[in-house]
Amino acid sequence: MESFTQGIVRLNAFLWGVPMLALIVGISLYFTCKLHFIQKHLFSAISLSIKKSRSAGVISSFGALVVALAAMVGTGNIVGVSAAVSTGGPGALFWMMLSAFLAMATKYAESVLSVKYRETNEAGEYVGGPMYVLKNGLNMKKTALVFAAATALMGFGDALIQTNSLAAIYGSVFSVPAYLTTAVLVVLTGSVILGGVRKIAALCKWLVPGMAVLYIVLCLTVLILHWEKFPWAVVCIFKSAFSGTALVGGAIGITLKEAVRYGVSRGVLSNEAGSGSGAIAAAAAQTPNPVRQGLVSATTVFWDTLVICLLSGVTVVVAGDWQSGTLFGAQLAQSAFSTLPGGSYFLLMSLTLFAFSTLVGWSYYTAKSAQFCLGVNVEKPIYVLWLLMMCLGGFLSPKLVWELADTAIAVMCVPNILSLWLLRGVVFSETKTYLAQELAFARK
Repeated sequence: MESFTQGIVRLNAFLWGVPMLALIVGISLYFTCKLHFIQKHLFSAISLSIKKSRSAGVISSFGALVVALAAMVGTGNIVGVSAAVSTGGPGALFWMMLSAFLAMATKYAESVLSVKYRETNEAGEYVGGPMYVLKNGLNMKKTALVFAAATALMGFGDALIQTNSLAAIYGSVFSVPAYLTTAVLVVLTGSVILGGVRKIAALCKWLVPGMAVLYIVLCLTVLILHWEKFPWAVVCIFKSAFSGTALVGGAIGITLKEAVRYGVSRGVLSNEAGSGSGAIAAAAAQTPNPVRQGLVSATTVFWDTLVICLLSGVTVVVAGDWQSGTLFGAQLAQSAFSTLPGGSYFLLMSLTLFAFSTLVGWSYYTAKSAQFCLGVNVEKPIYVLWLLMMCLGGFLSPKLVWELADTAIAVMCVPNILSLWLLRGVVFSETKTYLAQELAFARK
């Protein structure tokens, strides 16, 4: 198994090399500039996300937002960020935040196209995502199948990630056997996802805001307790972002390339901008036009990465345990929060909620991707297979699980970014029309 893991590590070193990083950051920078910094509409977009619409769709615009956030805000926001710091140094946080700011434009474009080219399936539900954009917008059916298959594989990989991370920390804190943690998680997840997207959205509407507030308060409490280290942490993040991290304690030296690689890749794994998965939820929204939902969807990157991931990363850096080079992922996060009285238990609660929400959200993405490949009748069997994959997650190596996720998401990025580039004119046209209408309305 160790040799297989090392093989995946070498593959990811190639997949997430300079070309992939340049592709993801480049497309985000391109849309940011061509859309005249669409990020400036962030607060208006947040306001739009809570306004109801009676337009066509399966779930409300807010429902689509929280389903997307549920899939995004998972253990990766804690464990994945900790892993980025331990393998890429504090500088990885800088590159994660920079790429996330730019990625809001990519997330916007993905959702605009997803709503624009969505369709109704045999069950009468609105479905969409990059696979439908490739099929209906570009007539690239084979490429659409590649994307859908990669997304389904990423979904099953995510089932492994969330279960694995949770089983590891429950075992570490309470010595709970992996099989017991896994069994409880499988039962809870199955009770929700077998009810379909409406039940998933109904749960996420209260679960996502509640768990986010709990974790934000937890991080801020730790930072307040260590306020004297905060200036040092900020300097450390910016300095190592451009120079790498020298040998510290038992840790090996970290190069600038590793800081960029792990910062960008973990950012994409967390906020999913560039991979196109979040656009699958956007396509189900009740929205009067593609741009409105695109703006709402862009806010997911802000909440996921620019708020939650940033707080996670700064908390880990302030704690300083990353310098030992002996802790990774969940163990590093646990060590950082253990400085707070009862912190390990609050962290465990946050991880449990994050893992559960992501399992629920990604099960929907996986089912819709499988339906695109195999037909509408495979939804329930896919959910059952999803639960079986969760059973395996509690027993795999954390390092292997995260590396496999990096591989799958890299495969998703290529066809999705291709569709964004080829249909960029559609994004610009839809945006120009919508903003012109809004400006005319504001003048009345």
